[in-house]
Amino acid sequence: MKTIILIRHSEPIKDRTIPTAELPLSEQGHIKAQELFSLDVFRSVEAVYTSPYRRAYRTAEKLSDRLNVDKRFRERELGNPDTLNAEFWNRQYEDHNYKNVDGESLNDTKERMTSAINEIISAMQDGNTVAIISHAAAICAFLLNWCTIEVMDVQKKLRKITYQGDVVINGIIATPSAFVLEFENEQLCRIKYIDKQASCNN
Repeated sequence: MKTIILIRHSEPIKDRTIPTAELPLSEQGHIKAQELFSLDVFRSVEAVYTSPYRRAYRTAEKLSDRLNVDKRFRERELGNPDTLNAEFWNRQYEDHNYKNVDGESLNDTKERMTSAINEIISAMQDGNTVAIISHAAAICAFLLNWCTIEVMDVQKKLRKITYQGDVVINGIIATPSAFVLEFENEQLCRIKYIDKQASCNN
């Protein structure tokens, strides 16, 4: 079995004057990343890949000091910021080819994410675990290979992600949090969502 852990970056600061690719982690973001990575599932990680975005890279640094940066793990390119409203956010999950001018659709994002992750899986040995730090929309785009994603609340950005009839998550994808994907013979066989808060409550 091969395991891919897809991690959403930790909590960034809230400052719209800073380009999205340059947003750093907040003080709490640094703490939350360390708390998440204290969970047992991360002890077996042998390689770490990350988006080049600052908030993802800084999250990855909490897990390893040997990082592989791949721009294919960046956040979805949204295009025209003037149209990024609730209607856009909802419609993207109804039409996976929907996109703004100069932006990417979920299918565009899925294609680059899938290409990168398939390369990693092909190079892995059975028993290996690889962590990838990315972003919520990019991760969701990749999960569309197997999952259905429904928008439950546009304003709060609540998603319901279902895999083979089982609900993986119904709510907010926390910053940080992770999806643990297990592959047998290169085929996905299991998905589990984890975050520090949920783990503490179990």
